[in-house]
Amino acid sequence: MILLDMQTIIFSNVITDIVCLMVIVLLWQQNRKRFSGTELFVFDFALQTAALFMIVARGRIFDWVSIVLSNTMVIAGALLGYIGLTHFVGKKSSQAHNYVLLAAFALIHTYFTFVQPDLAARNLNLALALLIICWQCAWLMLYRTEPDKRGLTRGVGFVFAVYCMVSVIRIVDFFTGPQTTSDYFQSGIFAQLIMISYQMLFILLTYALVLMFNKSLLTNVKIEEEKFNKAFHSSPYAITITRMSDGQIIEVNESFFRITGYQSKDIRGKTTPALHLWNREEDRALVVSELASKGTVQEREFQFRKKSGEIITGIFSAGMVTINNEMCVLSSINDITDRKRAEEGQRQKDKEMQTMLKSMINAFVLFGSVFDEKDVFVSYRFIYINEAYERITGVKIDDVRGKTVHEVWPETEPEWILKYGEVAISGISQTFDQYHHSTKKHYHCHAYRPWDSMQEFCVIFEDITELKQMEFQREAALKEIESLNSELEQKIAERTTELHNSQLALLNLVDDLNQSAKDTDLASRKLEETNNDLKAFSYSVSHDLRAPLRSIDGFSLALMEDYQEKLDDTGRNYLNRIRAATQHMGLLIEDMLKLSRISHTEFYHESIDLSKIVQSIAKTLQQNNPDNDTNVIIQQGMVTRGDINTMRIALTNLLENAWKFTGKQKHPLIEFGMTLTEGKKIFFVRDNGVGFDMAYANKLFGAFQRLHSTDEFPGTGIGLATVKRIITRHGGQIWADGEVGRGATFYFTIPE
Repeated sequence: MILLDMQTIIFSNVITDIVCLMVIVLLWQQNRKRFSGTELFVFDFALQTAALFMIVARGRIFDWVSIVLSNTMVIAGALLGYIGLTHFVGKKSSQAHNYVLLAAFALIHTYFTFVQPDLAARNLNLALALLIICWQCAWLMLYRTEPDKRGLTRGVGFVFAVYCMVSVIRIVDFFTGPQTTSDYFQSGIFAQLIMISYQMLFILLTYALVLMFNKSLLTNVKIEEEKFNKAFHSSPYAITITRMSDGQIIEVNESFFRITGYQSKDIRGKTTPALHLWNREEDRALVVSELASKGTVQEREFQFRKKSGEIITGIFSAGMVTINNEMCVLSSINDITDRKRAEEGQRQKDKEMQTMLKSMINAFVLFGSVFDEKDVFVSYRFIYINEAYERITGVKIDDVRGKTVHEVWPETEPEWILKYGEVAISGISQTFDQYHHSTKKHYHCHAYRPWDSMQEFCVIFEDITELKQMEFQREAALKEIESLNSELEQKIAERTTELHNSQLALLNLVDDLNQSAKDTDLASRKLEETNNDLKAFSYSVSHDLRAPLRSIDGFSLALMEDYQEKLDDTGRNYLNRIRAATQHMGLLIEDMLKLSRISHTEFYHESIDLSKIVQSIAKTLQQNNPDNDTNVIIQQGMVTRGDINTMRIALTNLLENAWKFTGKQKHPLIEFGMTLTEGKKIFFVRDNGVGFDMAYANKLFGAFQRLHSTDEFPGTGIGLATVKRIITRHGGQIWADGEVGRGATFYFTIPE
């Protein structure tokens, strides 16, 4: 006998599932920001409810929807619920095995629905899947959860344990009871009772989840209250809770009594205006206005009045809170009265120190340590200097304040500051004499640490330049007298010997002079002959060598133009190579003639602006190569004395050389400038091109010496030899520095 109609039972389950789903949605809305994974319970209940809708519609929709999909949704929902529980208790883990279970369930259900229809097998499949997932839920909530949380999760765990028992009963029935129908809606009383049991458990699970979340929320609130209470009463700041409307004091902490001097009986039922806590009532009005508009006041400095009438200074912060549905103000006061007094005392001391330092006749400098981003010491910087420093050194105070010694003092000054500063900071005072290259003066210095700081030290400078000069003059005079006495004694001894040999010495001197005159005359004649030979050679190269080359190039061109159809590719290649070789030979001859002319060209020394010459050469190179985006940086005002024509040739060769070897760079850069080393001007041309190996640097300035093939970089190897000859004729020097792939720099000097 059938107790109830199965379709009626399922329909009633739909109604209760909808109610439970609404409860879970409300639970999610209230707790989604507090607990992780609450949305998974919503998906779980939504899938369960949707599955029941599909089962109710069986016979009116496709079987794969009402049978396979609906039951798969039931298992998927249960799995989502399990994952949500792992989030809640903080025991998240891999769910790969459960995903395999879900896929296997869907395949088995499909098989026993369409391939070999069997309602009992489908019920067994559903019971097994629910048993596996519900057992995991029960084990998680009853045993895997941390002991301190099991009081919250125990109810949910028991519900899932009962789920497991019902599923076991259903499995046992499959193996022991008769299977009398293949229509689910015609199932007997056992199946109906199982369905009713599942629905009752679903309602219990909803209640247990709500209870678990509420208990957890109450526990968290209690913990937060305890934290707030401890923080409130243990804070070193004076904390008060007052009513926003009238300033009624609701609660204060122990620090409030300690800072203000009031006792509990003094504030009971009182307001802050009645206690006159605010030294200025307009300050309180300003805070109330700002709280009303912004809801918070952060770290504002105000003055407050203690019970004794003493005025204190405090850092005031406040925010709005709601207590018993009434707006209140939670505020704190950090008493900084002692700190303000200390700061005022320090300001007074600083003022007195400033007055003292200004009145000093000696220079005074306070140095501080400078560290880079890795907390590594790199230098010292000027923190304070007095007016005497400016008067003695001639250096403006504003020009050095805040700068490092490396930025202010050139050459060796930073070295001695680093040396003596390290010792002074360690607490050992030192007295020493030091010469400043920057001011050309001698100073008697005293370095010491003025206070217990491991990063600052002071130096007092006394100008002793005049004393040093007098000392140097005295020492020089003594040395000169000693030298004159020694020289006089030596000359007397030598004179005595010379008198004995004077006649022989005079005769030898005459012979030496005659021989020197003959050697000089012979050398002059040979030099003149060599120069004449060089001129003749230059003329021969100019007329006798270049003419045949032009003929070879011309006839090769004519042969190419008139007979190229009769020549194969090999023949045309040979002609092109002949032309390229003759043209290259022509360039070599032309560069060789230029190199020869440099030695015979007359020089005219005058003041020349090298910066303007380089700028003109760079402009020409850029006009001739419009597609090249080389960036040329020129330091202005580079003036020297020399021959303008030959210097233009030298700079042209250097610029063209840099232009050529940066041609393959993505962002080519050429820079012309000057540095000062020991008072000597050193000009340079720097590029970021292919560079060179310093092992071959001695070959750079030799004629026809090349470090790259002509296929890679064209040229004759004469340019740098020409530059060296020009610089040498000026009496200067030239050298190079480079690194493969990192560019090259050519330095040269021109004595003035």
